[in-house]
Amino acid sequence: MTNRSGDAPEGPEEGPALTQNEQEQHKVYDVGYGKPPQTTQFAKGRSGNPRGRPKKPKVAPIRLSDAPSDMFLQTEIYRPVTVRENGKTFQLPLMQALLRGMSMAGLKGSRLSQQYLLELAAAAEERHFQSKVERYKRLAAIKHQGEKQMAEHKRRGLPPPQLLPHPDDIVLKPEAGEAYVNGPETPEEARRYDDAVRCRNYYLLRAAHSEKTGAGPKLRHEGQTACLYLVCAATLDKFLPGRLRLPADKAAWLICDFESLSRREREARIGTEFAQLNAIMA
Repeated sequence: MTNRSGDAPEGPEEGPALTQNEQEQHKVYDVGYGKPPQTTQFAKGRSGNPRGRPKKPKVAPIRLSDAPSDMFLQTEIYRPVTVRENGKTFQLPLMQALLRGMSMAGLKGSRLSQQYLLELAAAAEERHFQSKVERYKRLAAIKHQGEKQMAEHKRRGLPPPQLLPHPDDIVLKPEAGEAYVNGPETPEEARRYDDAVRCRNYYLLRAAHSEKTGAGPKLRHEGQTACLYLVCAATLDKFLPGRLRLPADKAAWLICDFESLSRREREARIGTEFAQLNAIMA
């Protein structure tokens, strides 16, 4: 198509020339590995972390009240070190390695090492002996005081006092200078022993019920049969302190007492005891 003036045909009007930056912006941008979308890229001249690098926390200085010398000593004397002996390599705490080196030096004739080791061993034995004597005296005094208190309650017709440790649980061996407690020493331990007694009695109850009904789990070995409930009760009883154990005649009496109940009474008793044991285990 020509214009009226006879000039050359009209073509598309050309705009001003684009700058290099504008040409780069108009290029097709392929998003891929190492090329995130332009909308998520950081703008030029603007930091991606305007708050700056976070400051490192300051380490609190060691104070005298922290006892740093004790801490350093403990770290060093128990630090594992490599030792070679008789062609074998192994690791020992530094303190043990030093003592071993000193003992080997003593065997080779070093009198200073011999004297130091003997004095060290004698001091350690003396400490253990004194600790043993003090424990014996302490437990003997507790046992004597507890027995007096129990006798006083019995004389006045009062119920036995709740003593921890119980005098009957304190075992004294004067010929060896040894003393120990075969029983609970704290209220928490006492509760655990009470729960064990309750569990033992529950198994005796189940054994009596099994004997009357002829049902229940059995243990069979080489032609012999035993009630599983009775075995469990006997096993628990062995781990109890002497004063909480059941003599054979008393255990038989307790089983006979359970057997004297009616079946309905035994089943109700079993349900009650089981619910209490289940609450303990929860």
